[in-house]
This record gives sequence, structure tokens and C-alpha cells, in this order.
Amino acid sequence: MRIRLDLSYDGTAFHGWAAQPRLRTVQGELTAALVTALRVPSVDLVCAGRTDAGVHARGQVVHVDLADPPELGSFVRRLNGILPADVRVRGAVEAPPHFDARFGALWRRYAYRIADRPSALDPLARAHVLAWPRPLDERAMNAASVLLVGRHDFASFCKPREGATTIRTLERLSWERDTAGVLVGTVLADAFCHSMVRSLVGCLIAVGEGRKPVDWADEVLRAALRSSSVTVVHAHGLTLGGGRLPAGRRARGARRPDDGPTTARGGHRMSDEHYFSADPSVPLERESLTCEVWGRELTLVSGAGVFSRGHLDHATALLFRETEPPVQGRFLDLGTGYGVIGLAIAAAVPLATITAVEVNERAIALANENARAMGVQGRFVACRPEQVPTDMVFDEIWSNPPIRIGKEALHELLLTWLPRLAPGGRAVMVVGKNLGADSLQRWLGERGWPTERLASAKGFRVLESRAAE
Repeated sequence: MRIRLDLSYDGTAFHGWAAQPRLRTVQGELTAALVTALRVPSVDLVCAGRTDAGVHARGQVVHVDLADPPELGSFVRRLNGILPADVRVRGAVEAPPHFDARFGALWRRYAYRIADRPSALDPLARAHVLAWPRPLDERAMNAASVLLVGRHDFASFCKPREGATTIRTLERLSWERDTAGVLVGTVLADAFCHSMVRSLVGCLIAVGEGRKPVDWADEVLRAALRSSSVTVVHAHGLTLGGGRLPAGRRARGARRPDDGPTTARGGHRMSDEHYFSADPSVPLERESLTCEVWGRELTLVSGAGVFSRGHLDHATALLFRETEPPVQGRFLDLGTGYGVIGLAIAAAVPLATITAVEVNERAIALANENARAMGVQGRFVACRPEQVPTDMVFDEIWSNPPIRIGKEALHELLLTWLPRLAPGGRAVMVVGKNLGADSLQRWLGERGWPTERLASAKGFRVLESRAAE
């Protein structure tokens, strides 16, 4: 059974979330408590939003798989009796099998608190609020924040990591004072780069002090190059899960009291209802994106209820980065979404013909619409699996397979399509390591499909399976 845990902690004495040798971490403390409470040798934890040293949390989400799950009410009480006082499990619920604390996160929200006037300086809150010696103009900070909202390359605000993208969608960045006069910044995004929030705050503090003009924030953003002029503020003012959602609307996927069990909870989708349903229930909201693939720029239209709306997901980006375009032939794009992989092949290989398979009717429509816009509709067609002729074979299969449909369903899917490879053909797939890439590689080999690892980076594997000659 997969269990979702909701955590809060004071990060002052922690070296961040992730377990590290000889250092006190949140993951280390929670793992030790679970091992003790369950009387098991080990547990594997997956979290959303790995915090840095000193960062606090009011709503961090973790999932854990338990072979012999306990009664959850008493389980939470037992865990909190074992855990130290600076970390608490605030709730535990059974999650659907495909729920993933990391990859199921629709958004992440942080709050940064600053006391910039004597009346707001509270010694009891000193571990959670940054004391700033000069007054800040929140109106100027909000004006500058507007320039940063949207989908951008935030390289200027991130510590670079090899092979990692710095493109993010910042949905909200705003400032307001609480009743004590503390200036609270709320930051909401699909994901964050390392030190991104603290760098954004440092930039906006310079504006709030009057040292920099409002449009300086836009100059920094457009430079796409980290600069020493942007201060990375102290971690202790930052809290994961803090802040307020936008007034008058809920953040994308946030839970309302009348939401059914298939909607999001606390920024997470609690089921696979949208991506893997034939007819997603959410209204279609179109969103365009532009990405560079194999040296060519693709402009595509995505939409709500379709995987990787508005951006190129990390796994697919890695697949393109670690491979070369194939040569001419007949290709299958398995689980096409709105057509990214198949259309990239169509653009790179003029003589290629691509069949793109998908169960989501909305995704099929968008993929075919994108093919028409690119002028490749004669060589690319997206359709449901049962619409593919039973005698059609393929030279290659390319896929970011839908791992979250579950292991049994995924195995059935692969055993349906791999036999459609022509003799000597190959399947190229990208799979998350923590989603079972290594076990999938072994399983494919055991089933007569020799599989090699072409590349490994950022927690993903690019696998190549070969059909017999």
C-alpha cells in the first residue's frame, strides 16, 4: 500500500531533507522513526521539494510503500511519539498506487518572511524570519515581481547543475504584510531550481530598498547568467508550504471542499485520472510551448488534462539530449501525449513515417493539430491503440512510457508493442531511476528483449531494447 505523509518541521537544526552521512537530516529522522514504528529493516521515502539546510516546512509531502500497512490514526500518533520535537507528521492517508510525491506535484509553494521595521522584530520568531536593517517598499517589490512571473529561463537565479534545465513556470510572486507587520513573500511555481527562491528574494530586496530600479529584475532575468549582484538571502526565512494562494482563485490543481477523489490535494494529483483517461474532466485550456530538439525549434500546443502541459518534461528533454535523431523508417511513438517525440522525429527525419499511440482523446487531437501546423500530417498520425492495423510493424519505437499506470499494466503495454518491431529493430525509452528503470531493464532482458543503458543523468535512464535479427 502506498501511504502519503504530510510533514512539518523546523529546519534550524537540520542539514536539509536529503539523508547525508553523519549529518542530521529530515529524511534521516523520519526513516529512523518509520523503521522503529514498523519494525522493518529499511524504508524508501520519496518527497516533493527537497529542502536545503535551514529551510522550514509546513506542508511537505512524502510517500512510502508499506507491505503491511498499519491503522493510520494510531500510526501517526506512534510516529510522532518517536520523532524529535522539531519534526511532525501531521497526517497520513492511503494514496492511489500511481500517486508520486515527487512527480505528482502540480505546484510547490514557499513563503519568505522579512522583518524590516523594529515593531515587527519578534525574538520568538527569529529562527523563521529574516531581520532586515532597512525598510522595504513592498509596492516596488510587487511591481518588480510581476516582471518575473511566467515561464522563463531562471538561470540568473539558480546555482547551475550539469544537465539540469533552469526553465520554470513561476505562477505567483507577491508580497504583503501580516498583522504583525512582517513582510511575507509568496512564491508559487511548477518546480524550483536550487537556491532559486532565495535568489529571487535577494533581487527583490535590492528593489525594495531603492538600490535598484523596478525594471532591474527584468534585466537580471534576461541576462540568463548568474551574477554576484544578486544576493542569495539566508535560508531561515524560507518555509515550504507557507504563504497564501492567490485571492479569488485556487492554484492549478488545489483542492476545494467539493472536489472528488481524483483532484489534487495539497498541490498533488491524487490519481492518474487526467493523463490516462480517454476524456479528461478538466476544461481544455490551451497552452503553447517552444522547445529546441536535435537542433530544431518546435512550437507546439498543449493543454490541460494532457501530460506535460506547457513545457517539455525533464525525462523527454533528457531523451533528446542523450540521443541522435534516427534514420528513415517507420516509427511508433508510444504514449505520445500532444506529440512531442513523434513530431521531433518527423521534423528531423524527412522520410520518416510516424504512428503515435495514445489513449487520451484530447492528447490525440492536439498531436494531430500540431502535425497539421508543422505540415507533416501526411507522415504523422496520432490514434488510439486499436486503430493501428494489426499487421503493421515498426523499425523503431520511441517512448517516454507511462510508468504510473502501474507495473503490470506497463508490462502488458510493452509486451503488446515490442513484438511489432521489425527484425533487428529497436525501442528507445526514457525511464526514471526511482520509478523502476533498472528493474525494467532486467525484466526486458528476461523476456527476450536484450536491453542496454544508453545514458544516465538527473535520475533518469535512457534504455535501448533490441529485437532479434
